[in-house]
Amino acid sequence: MCPIKLIGFDLDDCLFDSTGLSERARIKGIDAMIELGLKLDREKAILLLQEIVKEYGSNSSKHYDYFIRRLNVIEKFSISFNEQYKYIAAAVMAYHQEKIDSIKLYDDVKPCLKKLRLMGIKSAIISDGIPIKQYEKILRLGIDKLIDLVVITDEIGIRKPNPTLFDYFLKKFGVKGYETIYVGDNIEKDIIPAKMNRIHSVYIHRGGKYDFPIPKLNLPENNIPDYEISQLYELFDIITNLNKINTSRELK
Repeated sequence: MCPIKLIGFDLDDCLFDSTGLSERARIKGIDAMIELGLKLDREKAILLLQEIVKEYGSNSSKHYDYFIRRLNVIEKFSISFNEQYKYIAAAVMAYHQEKIDSIKLYDDVKPCLKKLRLMGIKSAIISDGIPIKQYEKILRLGIDKLIDLVVITDEIGIRKPNPTLFDYFLKKFGVKGYETIYVGDNIEKDIIPAKMNRIHSVYIHRGGKYDFPIPKLNLPENNIPDYEISQLYELFDIITNLNKINTSRELK
């Protein structure tokens, strides 16, 4: 068996604080509506928007539309048709501006990617999502030159947690699962399909929406991640240990 040759990473909440950024951006949208003249207590508005996000999911593009509708129907506001769309437009503009202004890598990402390159270990990103949106994040984060391959699931028509996606990733590099590590923040979408391909799985705790203590998940043994980390520099001890194991197997 060979030493570790490839490390794959999820993008959102693994390399940058996607959950926190989205939450802050949504609040910027609330502030923009209030600044435009919406007469609503800020804290009440934030709680209402959080309720909508919980109900419709964090990926919905209609949060502010539902917010305005709920004010009119449930809270008995009388926001006119024209005002509704002015408020929504202001919120959307503020939301996107915050995402542009504040997107930032975790501090450990670039040092990790640079060290992997010096070690001769290839790196890749496997991310669900719309290709243009995901590539925009990668370019704004400034890591496109540090990654050897980017796989956006909608480009190839295979989404997580389909294990075929991870098999595709391995074949692109011509490596085996046991020569590979995958780092992700989602047990169902990252860890389980990686393990199904014999990839060494690393569950990273960044405090995102899918971050849970393993004991609370009551996972079957075959779905438990091989390793858990909170910082990417911890990967290098894992690489060293796996390389030692692989080397000792070769010598037997």
